Amino acid sequence: MIICLVVIGSMISLPSMTKASGSFISGSYGGKSYKLYVPSQYDSSKSYPLYVMLHGCTQDANQFSTGTKMNELAEEKGFLVLYPEQNSSSNPNKCWNWFETGHQARGSGEPGVIAGMVQSIKTNYSIQDDQVIVAGLSAGAAMSVIMGATYPDVFSGIGVGAGLEYKAAISTVEAFTAMSSGGPNPIQRGRDAYKAMGSRAKPLKVIVFHGTSDYTVNKVNGDQVISQWAITNSLAATGTEGWLDDQADNTENLGVPSGKSYTVYDFKAPDEKVWMKKVNILNMGHAWSGGSSQGSYTDPQGPDASRMMWEFFQSNIEPPNDLPVTTATPGGGTYKGSVSVELNFNKAGSTYYTTDGSEPTIHSTIYSQPLIITENTTLKFFSISNDGKTESVKTESYLIKTGDDPTAVTTVSSIADEDGFVGKYIADGKSNSTIKVGDKGMYNTDTYRGILSFDTSTITEPIESAKIRLYPKAKQGAILLLHLDIKTGVFGSNATIEQADYANSATQANISSLLPIEGEYMDINIPVNSLSHINLNGTTQFRLKADTTAGFSSNFIEFYGGETVDYAPLLIINSSN
Repeated sequence: MIICLVVIGSMISLPSMTKASGSFISGSYGGKSYKLYVPSQYDSSKSYPLYVMLHGCTQDANQFSTGTKMNELAEEKGFLVLYPEQNSSSNPNKCWNWFETGHQARGSGEPGVIAGMVQSIKTNYSIQDDQVIVAGLSAGAAMSVIMGATYPDVFSGIGVGAGLEYKAAISTVEAFTAMSSGGPNPIQRGRDAYKAMGSRAKPLKVIVFHGTSDYTVNKVNGDQVISQWAITNSLAATGTEGWLDDQADNTENLGVPSGKSYTVYDFKAPDEKVWMKKVNILNMGHAWSGGSSQGSYTDPQGPDASRMMWEFFQSNIEPPNDLPVTTATPGGGTYKGSVSVELNFNKAGSTYYTTDGSEPTIHSTIYSQPLIITENTTLKFFSISNDGKTESVKTESYLIKTGDDPTAVTTVSSIADEDGFVGKYIADGKSNSTIKVGDKGMYNTDTYRGILSFDTSTITEPIESAKIRLYPKAKQGAILLLHLDIKTGVFGSNATIEQADYANSATQANISSLLPIEGEYMDINIPVNSLSHINLNGTTQFRLKADTTAGFSSNFIEFYGGETVDYAPLLIINSSN
């Protein structure tokens, strides 16, 4: 079938290869070919953004890379570009099948292949997990919207050039209707996209480009993409609608010198970030705005869509370590008589809390001194830094036992042959003689993750509280925060240290955080709601991670492993008799 990209013939010319000086590599995955642009400055010891560019009907990777000039931009800015190719056996006109239900869900059809292709690239190249962008033109733009809805854990942003909302059509007939007059109600499609995200839901940045004279995909579709994602992002961010809407907070009329006029619309959320942007190009047809005339389906007189995408997705990026983090010390658990709790904030600002289980707000009590807890208490808190950054609410539950309550303490040492560390990449190494977390320098972060392994089958009584005790061995640079994951069983295929331990899923991730302190040892409390994940029938493993500031020098901390008996990591269990 012929869908999209069948007009503007006067803009078509034979493509030429990009003048970018990096490598343009051919490959295949899942029965589909691809081209990958790797900039000349690529260094495997550093990590880079990845842009996934989905071509329109009748195009291929060479045409699309030439037309969008994305390779030249990648060479200039330092990122990789992946161009998956649709084949004629899947669609006679090489359109991505965005209008078929078999290609609109996670784990199936073309979305599954594209996501798998991305993972293959991430396995072989050093890619920033939070800077993977998917963008496209026409049918490719419609598929980009589907990729964002079905793989929000893979992509952080979506670029939509003359595209359509999520599930704008579910048949060929509906596809032509949607292209000419718009798809179904974008509010409902926004809810559908949120459902497609599932437990992986998160808000995504979205930028839309559309020509006001596009008679192949009517410009109403660009408006619907914004309306749909306003609903989807609101639900992903807060669980309710209204966090973001489709009414622009800022409008600016601009023009390309000796080119086309265009209007830019910004859409902000309560955090004052621009989460969505729409660019309407006056009198432009169905084309990639600001592209090269040497490519196909471009309009060189429009604003440079590729560069505007890059600038938009780079805006509002905050280093992980610049975010506010508040830690309760000690964390939730079972305590005898009473417990003094400090709320430690890693930035200058204010911490708000409640002790009755209600959600804290800026009108709640401001923390000023340690809290003395003498009865069962649910503590909820969050902080706002002086520069306006707000963290999400955290909860710690404290169970206070009286002096007459019998409590048994069980101490389990980490297994020497099973604890250690694993690097992010094979070249970063692994070891079962030292537990190391942090980075290797050269502007990397989260290079090393520690693995703790305990035989918890000896615990026979109900667990009231638990904590992990670690003895520092060596330290270099600055460790801002430690995080802990728990696994009922083992992270890899067996209990010994293996490469997969770094990234394999946890039973529960980030169960506890700790601001490192100087001293003989550090205790990390295991929250009450995580105690059920301790495996009473075998092994329980924990994965230790660290926040550091990217820099030239490395930042890491090493802890003694199980082979050093006097300083072995300990799992300390308080049980009721």
